[in-house]
Amino acid sequence: METGNMRNVFVVSSDNTKDMSEARKFGKLRAVFENPKKPYDTARLISQARFVLQNFEEGDYLLMVGDPSLCAVCMAVLSETCGKINVLSWDRRYFTYINQEWDFYIEDDIES
Repeated sequence: METGNMRNVFVVSSDNTKDMSEARKFGKLRAVFENPKKPYDTARLISQARFVLQNFEEGDYLLMVGDPSLCAVCMAVLSETCGKINVLSWDRRYFTYINQEWDFYIEDDIES
């Protein structure tokens, strides 16, 4: 990936104890939430996610790190405005991240 063409990697919860060097290969790391305190002020966190993720563009990535409920908030917020969301998933076999594209605009092919 060329330096001038770097994308953003939106990290759900920043965690300085984790090595995220592999994620940096996909783009510049940007935290959605930084050390939110429990119990959560859910209205404030949803507003914060909307504010930070308004800068999410096609080709950017979401890195699901942290509380699963905060990960769900980020996916829900992104699905409000983005048809396709690139999610980085850790591959334990090769010790690297792989991209999973979630396309929310695909027509349902499942028959009831």
